[in-house]
Amino acid sequence: MATPEQVREALTQKLSGLQSEGGGTSLEVLEVKVPSVFPELLLKIQISSSGQLWEVSLDYQGHEASLVSGDLSEETLNYLAFLVRTHLFEWWHTKDTEKFSARMGKRLD
Repeated sequence: MATPEQVREALTQKLSGLQSEGGGTSLEVLEVKVPSVFPELLLKIQISSSGQLWEVSLDYQGHEASLVSGDLSEETLNYLAFLVRTHLFEWWHTKDTEKFSARMGKRLD
């Protein structure tokens, strides 16, 4: 099983920097923290967008959490990075209108 440090390092390499969406929205991933990887995968991601700094918590259980229970293959990391990007953009677009999304992030500035 991958350690939290291995997951953090691998995801940081995959996610760091500017993330763009087709609609013109950009999020910059500044930092990835991995407090736990079993039985859940908890990520805390610091992002910057539109002059705002946020920390977003993503909590994965079940299949998504099991992605890091073995070797961190390139295919697994690419899939996990895709999931995280998708959830970050979904959070960004719903944080002001959905209570669940609002609880996932906190503004740091």
